[in-house]
Amino acid sequence: MTKSLTICLGLILSLLSSASSQHQSTQVISGKGVFIFGPSLTEADSLNSEEAEALNIFAHYSSNIASFVRAESIKCEYVSARQIEVQYASVKVFIVNRDSIQYGTILTDGDQKPVLLKYIWTDTELEKNCKDYFHIK
Repeated sequence: MTKSLTICLGLILSLLSSASSQHQSTQVISGKGVFIFGPSLTEADSLNSEEAEALNIFAHYSSNIASFVRAESIKCEYVSARQIEVQYASVKVFIVNRDSIQYGTILTDGDQKPVLLKYIWTDTELEKNCKDYFHIK
């Protein structure tokens, strides 16, 4: 892994509150939060240069949005599990499989249907989506 990619991954993992799913195949998330998902550190070590550049861009935008989200008292976590189950409205489940979508962001408030933002979005686009979903002015 290149030094800049290592620094960028370190930045995203330190800014986002959790990378607890590093060795889990499925992670269940719930409540109000912004869940940014992408490769685990192990997966990142085996990326080719083009994939590493995509991860670098993803990490940059994700790191920028984490500060905005936290300032609004919304949790922000990084998830790298292969399958992500989002529980909402007490009994419903929304499932994201990273075998088909490697990068993305999930917005959930625990009640309404979560929003899946597939792939890489700029921090400006992510902020707009967060404002719309969480009704932030």
